This record gives sequence, C-alpha cells and structure tokens, in this order.
Amino acid sequence: MAFSITKRKRAVDIPLDSFSDIAFLLIIFFILTTSIQKMTGFQTELPAGEKSEVKQTEKTPTVNIGAGRLLLNEKSVSLEQLAAELQALQLGTKADDQRVVLLDSAPDVEYQLYFEVMAVITASGGVIGILTEDK
Repeated sequence: MAFSITKRKRAVDIPLDSFSDIAFLLIIFFILTTSIQKMTGFQTELPAGEKSEVKQTEKTPTVNIGAGRLLLNEKSVSLEQLAAELQALQLGTKADDQRVVLLDSAPDVEYQLYFEVMAVITASGGVIGILTEDK
C-alpha cells in the first residue's frame, strides 16, 4: 500500500502588529531617560594686563565738513585756521602712521569745499583717511 505524502504549505506570517507598540515604547523610554543640560558658560584664559605709564598724548586729527561748517577735532574753524592748525601739527616731519588726518563729510557738502579741504590737508603734509558709513 502506497501512502501519498502531501506536504501542506503553512502560511508563515511574521506578526507586525506589535512593532508599532514596541517603537512607541522605545521612543517614550529614550525621551524619559535622556538628560538635557544647558551650557551656562565656558572657561577661557584671559590675557594678563599690565599697567602702562605711556598715555596717548596725540589723537588723530579729524576734520568734519557739514552744511556750512568746518570742524577740526570738534572745534569750529575756518579754512585758513584749518591750514594754520595743521601746519602747527608738523605732519610732514612725522612717521607715515602719524600723518593721517581723518576726513568726514556730510552728503550735501559742495565738491569745491571738499576739494579745498583735501588740498589743505595734503599741503600740510597729511595723509587723508576718508570716513565712510557702513550700510
């Protein structure tokens, strides 16, 4: 008598229903066990300062040209007085970095006055440094 062997195919399904529950539980676990610390500062080494007896005796001369006014170091002067005061500073005999004269101008200044002030600074031996506004 011959027996027939029939193999049944079983449906092998992996249960995926519980994966979402496990992922949710892991997320909650990591959220609860994570400790977040806010940095409140940092350590740094500050350079040691030394007191110096040297004081700045001269500051850079600044010429301001505005509508109808001419200022040298915030003091009102005429064009002739500007030339005399710049000659008194003897800019031509100083080192290059000490010859700088800062020139600050308002936007509404006439070109003729601006050019004359530049000529006076150059004639006195100064080097012109033009101040501009950052936009």
